[in-house]
Amino acid sequence: MLKGKCKKWEQKYEIVFNDLNFIIFFQGMIPMTFATIEIGSNAVRMIVGELRDSCELCVIERWSAHLRLGDAVFKRGKISENLFQKLKHTIQGMLGEIQKFPQVKVTLSATSAMREAKNRDEVVARIKSLVGYPIKILSGTEESQCLLDGIKSFLSPSLFQNYPLKQTVLADLGGGSLEISLPKSARCLNGNETDSLYSFAIGTLKLRKMDNPVQELESSFAEKLLQLEQDCSAIHEDRSHLILTGGNAKTFARLFPLFSINLQSEKSSAIQTKNWLSMDWSEFKSIEQILQKESPAEQIERWKLRPQQTEVFNAALAVFKIIGSKLGTKQLSIPFFGLKESLLLGLVSAEIEQPLDGITLIQTYGPPKKYKI
Repeated sequence: MLKGKCKKWEQKYEIVFNDLNFIIFFQGMIPMTFATIEIGSNAVRMIVGELRDSCELCVIERWSAHLRLGDAVFKRGKISENLFQKLKHTIQGMLGEIQKFPQVKVTLSATSAMREAKNRDEVVARIKSLVGYPIKILSGTEESQCLLDGIKSFLSPSLFQNYPLKQTVLADLGGGSLEISLPKSARCLNGNETDSLYSFAIGTLKLRKMDNPVQELESSFAEKLLQLEQDCSAIHEDRSHLILTGGNAKTFARLFPLFSINLQSEKSSAIQTKNWLSMDWSEFKSIEQILQKESPAEQIERWKLRPQQTEVFNAALAVFKIIGSKLGTKQLSIPFFGLKESLLLGLVSAEIEQPLDGITLIQTYGPPKKYKI
């Protein structure tokens, strides 16, 4: 049996050698393909990965369609027939893109907008009958745990598990909800052996409906963080490491190199790799202050943001600032990794019976392919 291979691959090699069948050996070498579709409040996204014989999961395709289910659900409480048809068309179209692969394992998951839709059971049942795949609606806790597990396996131990700061906090801001996690390895004081997982009904699509989101967040959201603050024991002496995920966090990370070096500290601790960006909290605050003063038109012209991004970007930065300040953040990190990657890793892990940390995700970079609705 060959060493250093995934469990599933080892079994295939063993069958080959025992049967002395050289043809099966080549069949065993055909990469396995996996795809997951995430039905979010802002967009429907698909990611496709190919598992190779060294437990490398290589992302080979990414698709995105800005359907914005949350706009309808958060306003009217349900998914209209017209919106349902667009959702069905989008899912069918994305599934059509993976028919070129001989064998694909597929899962569909949905988050905040579908959770809150009054007609979600009807929508899920109809989608299953039309496309042939069930939709798993993730609870806020499941969404938070899935993302935390994925981040733990994706980031290096030096950045996540063994970070010198006493506390690590993971925050993911989506269109309809905010998930915050305290991994058990970072808990200090109470010795709790489980992760602390939180889900708040605050998202960028809800924020943009506020007249003054920064002011309203300062007064209302800070209160919702009270229990988290107590759990985290974020006193001045125990500074935290904040990890941000979600589309707006990634947008900030992409903008970071474009800022003049004069806007950053001469003693900048910022580190940027293909997989993640890490910086001192004071650097984030300085740049956030500049961006908050810019109008959407200025951000479109200066930073080439899309109009849809500018509708929520400053409000998202305000959320990040409140979380970081409340929890005594010293260092901020933003991985180029999100829920869809976590879902893909979870699918592969379950299929090949291999722990997440035994699978290496090889990312692709640049914008995903746009699926026209």
